[in-house]
Amino acid sequence: MVDFGKLVGLEFLSIRGVQWCWDAISKMLQLANKVKHLYMKVEFTGDFEALLPFPEIDFVEFFNSHPKLRKFDMHGAMFAALCQKNSLKNVDSRFVIPCLEEAVVTVRSPLNAEQKMSTLESLVKYGKNLKKMTVRILDMKSSHSSADDFFQEICRFRCLNRKIVSIE
Repeated sequence: MVDFGKLVGLEFLSIRGVQWCWDAISKMLQLANKVKHLYMKVEFTGDFEALLPFPEIDFVEFFNSHPKLRKFDMHGAMFAALCQKNSLKNVDSRFVIPCLEEAVVTVRSPLNAEQKMSTLESLVKYGKNLKKMTVRILDMKSSHSSADDFFQEICRFRCLNRKIVSIE
């Protein structure tokens, strides 16, 4: 068992690595609920030999649990996990992401493109103070046209939100 200490007062949290135990990630995120800058670059969960994807993360619950979050830098697995839940279907009209000013989203796959686009749109819609969103597209290797279609959707999204969104 790892002692996480006083994560409650933490302003910046960076979780990096190829594989982490989901219980550890979940516990850190739960304890660091006042974090202002969160950097998540962990690709898999699981134990020793089993590489597993992140479990689904409820979009609304996540941001309600991190109300002071100003900058969120999420790579592949974390973004995919936020996109999996059906939490965006019935969002309360009063829901808001109050402090988020900057989001950096790294996309690595065209899988679940519709949910990913919905999540990007929700970050802009509910992030009332969002000033900058960078969408990074890394190694999206697919011979299928879905990768091209997804990239076109991201470009359209950027055009509709050109004051906030950039693509790298």
